Amino acid sequence: MSEVTTIALSRYLKLPVNADDGFPQAFRLALGTATYTVELTVTVVEESWLADGRPLVLPLPGAFMVATVTRESPGPAQVVLRRKLVPGLEYQGAELALVAVSMVVDPRNLGAAGAYGSQVVAGVAARWAL
Repeated sequence: MSEVTTIALSRYLKLPVNADDGFPQAFRLALGTATYTVELTVTVVEESWLADGRPLVLPLPGAFMVATVTRESPGPAQVVLRRKLVPGLEYQGAELALVAVSMVVDPRNLGAAGAYGSQVVAGVAARWAL
């Protein structure tokens, strides 16, 4: 089960999010002796947020980003964290802590790559060694 607490940003490794690659996106991450896959998805259920084409500063009512972190090794693959993200909150899952600092997504980056000004800043830290 994951927990939420307030954060101290200096202890985090910046995640290699490339918002120009669009969403959803996934990347592998080595931290300590473990390897993880980090998936970031954006859901917009309130279509009015897409009507004017302005960047989405997430979360919004009816629009949010979800992070899913799967430990690939050591051992069998296991989801250690899956949460809707709110900037400034630390999410704890198993041996990891994850924080989103900012999430700005241009609607054109939903399902497509391109340099439209989207920017996602997030970090990860080990809570303990595996």
